Amino acid sequence: MEKFSVTVSGNTLKIVLDGKFGDEDIASFGAAYQQAVSKINPAQVNLELDARNMGVITPDKQEKLKGFFVLYKQTGFKKVTLRMEDSAILAMQVRRLAKEAGIADFEII
Repeated sequence: MEKFSVTVSGNTLKIVLDGKFGDEDIASFGAAYQQAVSKINPAQVNLELDARNMGVITPDKQEKLKGFFVLYKQTGFKKVTLRMEDSAILAMQVRRLAKEAGIADFEII
C-alpha cells in the first residue's frame, strides 16, 4: 500500500502522507515527486503537504525528511503549506527540519 499520493490540481501540487515511512517508501516518494514537478512551473504553484495521518518521524528518518525540505526549497514553490493534526511532537520535528532546510515561508495549519 502506498503511503503517499502526489497530485497536481490547478496551481497546487498536493502531497498526502500516510503512516510511517520506510526506506522504500522514501525512494518511491522521491521518484513520484520528481515526475510531478517535471510537469509544472513551481514558481507559479503552491505546495500543500497533508501530513494529518503521518506518524512521528523516527530519528533515523529525520535527515532524509530534511533532505526533502531542502528539495522543496530548491524547487522554488510559490508557497509551502503543511496540514497536520494536533501532534506537538510531529509539529516540533517538522518546524525544526523546515528551519534547518532554510524554508522561511513555511506555514503549518
